[in-house]
Amino acid sequence: MKLLNAAIAVFALAAMAWAGPEAMKNLQKPQAGKAAEFAFGGDGGREFLLDGKPFQIRSGEIHPQRVPRTHWRHRIRAAKAMGLNTIAFYVFWNALEREDGSWDFSGRNDIGAFIDLCAEEGMWVLFRPGPYVCGEWDLGGLPAYLLKDEVTPLRYTGNAQFMEAQTRYLEKMAEVAVPRLSRNGGPILMVQLENEYGSYKSSHDEMAYIEWLKDFWTKKGAGPFYLSEGSSNHHLRFVPKGVAVGLDPADNAWQMKNALRIAPGVPVFSSETYPGWLRHWGEGNWTPSRNTLNSVRWYMRDGVSFNLFVYHGGTNFGLTAGANSNENGEAFQPDLTSYDYGSPVGENGNLTKEYFEYRDIIRAALPEELQLPEPEQPAAMEVPAFRPTRVADFHALTTIREEKDYVTPPTLESLGQNQGIGIYTAVIPAGGAAWLSCRAHDYALVYVGDSYVGTLDRSKGQTRIQLPERKQPELLKLVVDTFGHVNFCSYLEKDRKGLVGKVMLGDSAVQNWRVQRMPLTSVPAPVKKTGHARYREQGALYRASVQLGEAPKDTFLDMTGWQKGYVWVNGHLLGRYWHIGPQERLYCPGEFLKQGQNTVEILDMHMVTDTPPTISGKTERNMEVRKQTKSLNNQWD
Repeated sequence: MKLLNAAIAVFALAAMAWAGPEAMKNLQKPQAGKAAEFAFGGDGGREFLLDGKPFQIRSGEIHPQRVPRTHWRHRIRAAKAMGLNTIAFYVFWNALEREDGSWDFSGRNDIGAFIDLCAEEGMWVLFRPGPYVCGEWDLGGLPAYLLKDEVTPLRYTGNAQFMEAQTRYLEKMAEVAVPRLSRNGGPILMVQLENEYGSYKSSHDEMAYIEWLKDFWTKKGAGPFYLSEGSSNHHLRFVPKGVAVGLDPADNAWQMKNALRIAPGVPVFSSETYPGWLRHWGEGNWTPSRNTLNSVRWYMRDGVSFNLFVYHGGTNFGLTAGANSNENGEAFQPDLTSYDYGSPVGENGNLTKEYFEYRDIIRAALPEELQLPEPEQPAAMEVPAFRPTRVADFHALTTIREEKDYVTPPTLESLGQNQGIGIYTAVIPAGGAAWLSCRAHDYALVYVGDSYVGTLDRSKGQTRIQLPERKQPELLKLVVDTFGHVNFCSYLEKDRKGLVGKVMLGDSAVQNWRVQRMPLTSVPAPVKKTGHARYREQGALYRASVQLGEAPKDTFLDMTGWQKGYVWVNGHLLGRYWHIGPQERLYCPGEFLKQGQNTVEILDMHMVTDTPPTISGKTERNMEVRKQTKSLNNQWD
């Protein structure tokens, strides 16, 4: 009897939560200049309606700022060929706004062009502008200039600086989005108000912040809206009246229960269903989730609206990858350069086995008159092995020198730098062997006088290292290499790069610091006169000229054998590599290459040899499992 009652309860829950199979029969597509009304209605206001008819959102998440612009159309068409009808995407604010207040909407940042392309291909859009988005992106998309001060409450109406900056950003987003709303003849069905605010857990959480965002967009003529949240009472406490609830994720009907009770009169859907999961350095490789196939079967059986996060992940080019930690900043986990995610469409657009399984499930449930187009596998190429030559030792690379001494070492953000490298020096007195204690964010090479002592690795929780005996005062040097800022939980307000706080030698604070900076916004150049170092430091800049006789295609540069560092191709920073894996190959899009001579430059933080390992271009990313890493499926608590 209990099982029967449970089955009846699930059926009743399903009946009031979505429109059922009827919603899948609405095959309406965006048409240029033709207004379409997207609304909430039906039984209890629980259904999505498009021009008055039940509508199922079948969405795939693609972040255009992670995808080469020349490949946007392929990724959108692959989504359509899979049976999806909508593209959802985050906008990463910190990729658009520069430190000087200027804006860059070119290349991968041309958000308007991406939306127009979705419409051109007959796909609707879920617009997710943040301002905070998480997304395993540096600082969750927020600009690092917000961290210049020591105390920076974010996502909070009580911080005037944040609210002024946020308003400036959202005005730019409104310029892009409002003319492209479905009611104005564009493809945007809904705007998401912020992202997972219920998971933030700060001391200043407030409904007023979400209401401010709703009011901003309402005055711009946008709506309806949705929020993405977890399914517990705690996560759903900041859902305003009249805003649809997206659950991250909704894998089964039971996860809808709280949302249906807490948010009356609005639709509930799965705004982030995870086909795979993110990966950090030192973990195992990307693994698709087989359970998600069952979730999609349920969605397609009952007409549940959903968004696959991510349907195609792409790449954290440059310094855009974020990091995870706990709320105290411990258990630091930097994200990979790759954002493959175990997605059905892989990092270079390759269609996986899972892609075709999803496609079969979705196609079988759709009306027979809908003929899905055939998907296309992307082209890739191999590049023969080449060996870079050493251009300059690390000490001979150009840096920005701060003109003053600092009693306590400054963070890089306070000096106007986001990530990159900071070189900190101070004189320490003669004395016996002693422990040096500090917070080096995130990876530091430690030197005393002529000697390389070792490393401090934040991801291992290392905060101290023993220094050798000193017969006389010596120069202490810490070369601090960074990863991306924490992108999830309230610690992102506190995460700073470089040396953070006091540096202690035994019981005494080390003072009078000098700082040199290497932003890595471009390839660091050798100084004209390098001189001779008293010792060879760790690290060097390497360069290779690579001839390509054919029209370039995508490839993966295999960095096996290299230690830890950065790779530029024709001036484009592909991202980070690190020998601890699991990622050994960096995705290099064909649009970064050219027929003829190409320049590859590598800054390795440890390599000093004149004969480094060769590098070659592969057609696929490395996918050996090595170790099993659990898919948390957004269940962090």
